[in-house]
Amino acid sequence: TMIKRTLSECNCPPHVIEELMENCHERNWPPGLNSLETRQNSRRQYENYVCKRVPGKQAVLVLYCDNAHMPEDMMVEPGLVMIFAHGIE
Repeated sequence: TMIKRTLSECNCPPHVIEELMENCHERNWPPGLNSLETRQNSRRQYENYVCKRVPGKQAVLVLYCDNAHMPEDMMVEPGLVMIFAHGIE
Protein backbone atom coordinates (compact mmCIF):
# COMPACT_ATOMS: atom_id res chain seq x y z
CA THR A 1 0.00 0.00 0.00
CA MET A 2 0.97 3.63 -0.33
CA ILE A 3 1.02 4.08 3.45
CA LYS A 4 3.37 1.12 3.84
CA ARG A 5 5.73 2.64 1.26
CA THR A 6 5.61 6.04 2.97
CA LEU A 7 6.47 4.49 6.36
CA SER A 8 9.38 2.65 4.73
CA GLU A 9 10.65 5.90 3.17
CA CYS A 10 10.55 7.42 6.69
CA ASN A 11 12.96 4.64 7.80
CA CYS A 12 10.43 2.73 9.86
CA PRO A 13 11.78 -0.84 10.39
CA PRO A 14 10.06 -3.45 8.18
CA HIS A 15 8.88 -5.62 11.10
CA VAL A 16 7.27 -2.57 12.75
CA ILE A 17 5.61 -1.58 9.46
CA GLU A 18 4.05 -5.06 9.22
CA GLU A 19 2.65 -4.82 12.77
CA LEU A 20 1.37 -1.29 12.20
CA MET A 21 -0.36 -2.33 8.98
CA GLU A 22 -2.03 -5.25 10.78
CA ASN A 23 -3.21 -2.82 13.44
CA CYS A 24 -4.83 -0.48 10.91
CA HIS A 25 -7.78 -2.90 10.73
CA GLU A 26 -10.53 -2.37 13.32
CA ARG A 27 -10.47 -6.06 14.29
CA ASN A 28 -6.93 -5.56 15.68
CA TRP A 29 -7.64 -2.31 17.53
CA PRO A 30 -7.56 -2.20 21.33
CA PRO A 31 -10.83 -2.77 23.25
CA GLY A 32 -11.47 0.98 23.69
CA LEU A 33 -11.58 1.49 19.90
CA ASN A 34 -12.71 -1.80 18.37
CA SER A 35 -16.38 -0.96 17.81
CA LEU A 36 -18.39 2.11 16.88
CA GLU A 37 -20.07 2.08 20.28
CA THR A 38 -16.80 1.99 22.24
CA ARG A 39 -15.30 4.70 20.00
CA GLN A 40 -18.28 6.95 20.68
CA ASN A 41 -17.96 6.33 24.43
CA SER A 42 -14.21 7.09 24.31
CA ARG A 43 -14.48 10.14 22.05
CA ARG A 44 -13.52 12.67 24.74
CA GLN A 45 -10.14 10.95 25.12
CA TYR A 46 -9.14 11.24 21.44
CA GLU A 47 -7.61 14.69 21.90
CA ASN A 48 -5.06 13.14 24.27
CA TYR A 49 -3.50 10.98 21.54
CA VAL A 50 -0.08 12.03 20.27
CA CYS A 51 -0.37 11.51 16.50
CA LYS A 52 1.95 11.94 13.54
CA ARG A 53 0.62 12.56 10.07
CA VAL A 54 1.64 10.13 7.38
CA PRO A 55 3.02 12.54 4.73
CA GLY A 56 0.72 12.94 1.76
CA LYS A 57 -1.85 10.42 3.07
CA GLN A 58 -5.23 10.56 4.82
CA ALA A 59 -3.73 8.79 7.81
CA VAL A 60 -2.06 9.32 11.16
CA LEU A 61 0.43 7.19 13.06
CA VAL A 62 -0.30 6.67 16.77
CA LEU A 63 2.75 5.06 18.35
CA TYR A 64 2.59 3.22 21.65
CA CYS A 65 5.86 4.81 22.81
CA ASP A 66 4.33 8.30 22.37
CA ASN A 67 1.09 7.41 24.14
CA ALA A 68 2.06 5.78 27.44
CA HIS A 69 -0.32 8.28 29.11
CA MET A 70 -3.34 6.78 27.35
CA PRO A 71 -5.56 4.17 29.05
CA GLU A 72 -4.46 0.60 28.32
CA ASP A 73 -7.70 -0.13 26.45
CA MET A 74 -6.97 2.74 24.02
CA MET A 75 -3.54 1.59 22.78
CA VAL A 76 -1.83 -1.44 21.25
CA GLU A 77 1.87 -2.12 20.58
CA PRO A 78 3.68 -0.95 18.54
CA GLY A 79 0.87 1.44 17.64
CA LEU A 80 -1.90 2.12 15.15
CA VAL A 81 -2.22 3.58 11.70
CA MET A 82 -5.59 5.31 11.50
CA ILE A 83 -6.75 5.77 7.92
CA PHE A 84 -9.49 8.31 7.26
CA ALA A 85 -12.03 8.41 4.46
CA HIS A 86 -12.19 12.21 4.67
CA GLY A 87 -9.53 14.90 5.07
CA ILE A 88 -7.58 15.37 8.26
CA GLU A 89 -6.17 18.62 9.59
